[in-house]
Amino acid sequence: MICTHENQDACFSKVSLFQHLDPADSELLLSLLHSRQYNKGDYIVQEGERSDTLYVVHQGCVKLSKYTENGKEHIVRFLFPGDFFGQDSLLHQKPHPANAEVLESSSICSMNKHDFDQLLEHDPKLAYHFLLAVSELLRDTDEWNISLSALTTEQKIAKLLLYFHSRNHAQHEIRLPVFKKDMALLLGITPETLSRKLTVMQTQGLLQVTGNCILILQLEQLKEKLIH
Repeated sequence: MICTHENQDACFSKVSLFQHLDPADSELLLSLLHSRQYNKGDYIVQEGERSDTLYVVHQGCVKLSKYTENGKEHIVRFLFPGDFFGQDSLLHQKPHPANAEVLESSSICSMNKHDFDQLLEHDPKLAYHFLLAVSELLRDTDEWNISLSALTTEQKIAKLLLYFHSRNHAQHEIRLPVFKKDMALLLGITPETLSRKLTVMQTQGLLQVTGNCILILQLEQLKEKLIH
């Protein structure tokens, strides 16, 4: 499905990479972007698949994961509106390093290398902004991995919930787009440990868990867990 003008604008406006474009280049971008709807459980790309496309999450949530040689799943990260992936395939036509699985009904915008190069010709500064965006992504990933290794189990859970909260437009009720087993995999703990710790945090009055929804009752106290 091709994006409507309104949906295209909403898609790229969430991505810092494209926010500096002047009106003429913005119109060109709108003409080059494509959008497709995916259902929960669909794969946008799979590990090892070749393409030359950059993908941007417009609506929904996507899980990037890969499998070890013994078949164990390793979750790389979760993607929310405004996040992008596929930069290595776009720039170097390398196989995708991870599976991109849709966790809820999602809208994904995309642009192939030919169209991206066309946009670069109109605005060479885009290459610099793209470098900054990729650098920021790598820095955030490194900081996340380093910080997780130094945190207690309860602090890891608090950090992940605060991350979901920050990507949830500051709403205190988080409707988890991911399975709890996926949360546990990302944090390096068992699903049973995650459930047990959530129960403890609920007993402490920090949050309320109802099915796949978590209501944060004490946001500042949850943040303080990462300090102590």
